[in-house]
Amino acid sequence: MTKLLKCELMKMRRRYVFLTSLAIVAAGLVFSLYGNYSGTNADFIMKNGWIMMLYQLPLANGIFFPIMATVAASRLADAEHKASAFKHLFTLEKRGKIYDAKLIIGIALMIVCILIYWAVVLVFGKFIGFEGAPPMGMYLRYLACILAPPIVIYIFQHGLSMLFKNQAVSFFTGVIGTFAGVFSMFLPQLPFLRQLLPWGFYGAMQFIGLFGWTKETRYADAYFELMPVDPSVYVIAAAYAVLFYAVGKYLFCRKEI
Repeated sequence: MTKLLKCELMKMRRRYVFLTSLAIVAAGLVFSLYGNYSGTNADFIMKNGWIMMLYQLPLANGIFFPIMATVAASRLADAEHKASAFKHLFTLEKRGKIYDAKLIIGIALMIVCILIYWAVVLVFGKFIGFEGAPPMGMYLRYLACILAPPIVIYIFQHGLSMLFKNQAVSFFTGVIGTFAGVFSMFLPQLPFLRQLLPWGFYGAMQFIGLFGWTKETRYADAYFELMPVDPSVYVIAAAYAVLFYAVGKYLFCRKEI
């Protein structure tokens, strides 16, 4: 397995998978952090900046992290598909180990990129001048909540990318899932959508809410507050991860090349 992982790392560098993922993270950071921090609402923003980030970021995460998972899974699998190399690899190593090696590298890549995103958010908050110290307990919880969904989504996308030579299948599924997940975040009256869609987990795991905001008063009476999160969403996420892994690996090991 160690040799397989080293081979995957070498292929990943040659296909610029890490740089591509970092570019998506950078786009997500610009989308998340760009704004007017010195306007009429500057006092409210600076006073509540740390909590406000926890409220606003899940939407951007629900857009960019699934895209990153889709692109990374596709790029890692496409190297073998384009070269028709799976047939040769299967004579050297078991199919299950090849599947697992690519999955491990992909998940590690996702974790590294998300940690970079999380760290940059904290540095940005300090740089821009948010009042007080960042509530690290909440930010560690936020980190867990943005790691779980993309890992589940990556396992799913990895299976598709390994099974289908035409990566349009994986891309199309990823884009549709991303749109569905973002759409579910704007339907609070239908929480089951966010809990059942892997792409909707960002909304289901969001634990900060904005209250008191109106079009007339805007931020005058607004405040942030912790929201309860249905614990079943964590069970569903874990179940999906196991299911996607088991089904994807089973089908790949029996796939005709």
